[in-house]
Amino acid sequence: MHFIPFLKYDGPIIIKDDHWMDHEKNIQSQQTQTATQIRLQSPDENSRRPEGHSPTAQSRPKRARRLKKRAEFQSFKKGTRLAGRFLCIDFKESTCFAFGITASCRYGNSPERNRFKRIVREAIRTSLPLLPETVELHILPRQKAKGAKMQELQEEILQLTSHFHP
Repeated sequence: MHFIPFLKYDGPIIIKDDHWMDHEKNIQSQQTQTATQIRLQSPDENSRRPEGHSPTAQSRPKRARRLKKRAEFQSFKKGTRLAGRFLCIDFKESTCFAFGITASCRYGNSPERNRFKRIVREAIRTSLPLLPETVELHILPRQKAKGAKMQELQEEILQLTSHFHP
């Protein structure tokens, strides 16, 4: 069926045409793979990889645990707070490194809060080997953090965490 538009539109005019899809009559339902689509491994494809190598959790970069539950954040009342120019960090001793970010409505609207959290997550991810391993961090923004760059926040996180000694 075809729709033919007219200058004066009174609704679609349908013309019945049984031959307009003849080009699809002889198509097979299952396509066969050609030789160019089939991929075979060459014998020296992984020659640089050591024998019996398979990636394990130890070969992947270390990933920080995130604090997500309300009770995890409330446990910081017993911890220590250090304030910098762009953020405040609550510290607490732990068995492994973990962090959580809280940006309330007082900080700004949702794009500003989300930008802060995204930048802090990236700053933590890139500086993870330099952070202490036996600490949990609760990161809170200050108003000056709205104009801060990732390097400035990263330097401040490293500076403030260097003051923590378990």
